[in-house]
Amino acid sequence: MIRLPQARVATASLLPDLTPLLDVIFIILVFFLLTAQQPLLELPLDLPKTDSTPSQAASPPIERMVIMLDEQGAWRFAGQPQASFSSLRESLQRNPPAAVDLALHQQAPLEKFLQLLALLEKLGIDDTQILMEAQGDQAN
Repeated sequence: MIRLPQARVATASLLPDLTPLLDVIFIILVFFLLTAQQPLLELPLDLPKTDSTPSQAASPPIERMVIMLDEQGAWRFAGQPQASFSSLRESLQRNPPAAVDLALHQQAPLEKFLQLLALLEKLGIDDTQILMEAQGDQAN
């Protein structure tokens, strides 16, 4: 039989201190609570009922204008080449479209694109779409 020396303090034991383990467990618990995906809360709504259906023919279809920017930074508006950004600005101010489609080359200068977005915001043109090419349509 192995004899252990008498401890000087009566409360000393051979059990390890579990405080660091508890700290790690609480840190992991907080991590899981913060990163857990919570379901979206939804409120049931009782919408008013109507006998008539909304008419789609009341509003005319919006004509969308296309603004193109190629890889060299040249502009085209409604199929017409623009000499510079200032001429594009003048064309947009003369004939402001209600809706705009943006056709941008992948290598188009980002600075010119940001200038265009700022101009569209300044002119109050909110209906803007960026045209994208489908992955299967790309040529090698």
